[in-house]
Amino acid sequence: ISNVNETSVNLEWSSPQNKGGREDVSYNVVCKRCGASDLNRCRSCGSGVHFSPQQNGLKSTRVSITDLLAHTNYTFEIWAVNGVSKQNPSQDQAVSVTVTTNQAGKLFIIL
Repeated sequence: ISNVNETSVNLEWSSPQNKGGREDVSYNVVCKRCGASDLNRCRSCGSGVHFSPQQNGLKSTRVSITDLLAHTNYTFEIWAVNGVSKQNPSQDQAVSVTVTTNQAGKLFIIL
């Protein structure tokens, strides 16, 4: 579920259905700020955006992101990682969602 307001977003997701027999799953969140007319033109959000409890190594399936710019498109990628992820990187480990700040509503994300 994603709750969005002018400068913050709360993301919540489901853990992977198949953990590959591993229990050491954690999550990393990538934030990208995207162009108003071209969502394919994105760049890193930078250090001004804050994540609670943290951006990387999340053990829970939720994160609050604050200090976003109002009326701006953001894409968030949520990466599921474990102790062997670096040995076999795959796009299947991530899900992404694009939101526009200052919109009300909920989004459902399944990872």
